[in-house]
Amino acid sequence: MNDTVIEEIDIQAPPERVFSALTDPQQLLAWWGDDSLYRCTQWTADLRVGGKWRAEGESAQGESFAVEGEYVRVESPSLLIYTWNPSWESGPPTTVQFEFRRTDSGTRLTLTHSGFVSETATERQEGGWKRVLGWLCSHVEQRQAA
Repeated sequence: MNDTVIEEIDIQAPPERVFSALTDPQQLLAWWGDDSLYRCTQWTADLRVGGKWRAEGESAQGESFAVEGEYVRVESPSLLIYTWNPSWESGPPTTVQFEFRRTDSGTRLTLTHSGFVSETATERQEGGWKRVLGWLCSHVEQRQAA
């Protein structure tokens, strides 16, 4: 069974800016979501190893959701690892890892999300991460251009 999602994206902004967009609650609220699918309405983060984070939101159909976890490693601007425990999935928390590598044009971001208990959960999260990374890229590159 495949229990891991791996996605890579090149973003035309430095790793520091990409790291900030993934860790600053105000930036996260600005870009993580789309009104046609869901929108985050609250985000809290205690950005340190052992610190907790939590996102809350609402689907386009008006259903509430939450996802939370704990920071495992925080090495700005090269590595971010945290646990992921969403309200819409049962089972143990999974682990999300972001690696930030500086490139000539900005940052290569590699996401590894592991520990899923079913192929269905892995596949569903893979599609979700593709969308999320696209939103992140748009947000960071627009801010970079400004």
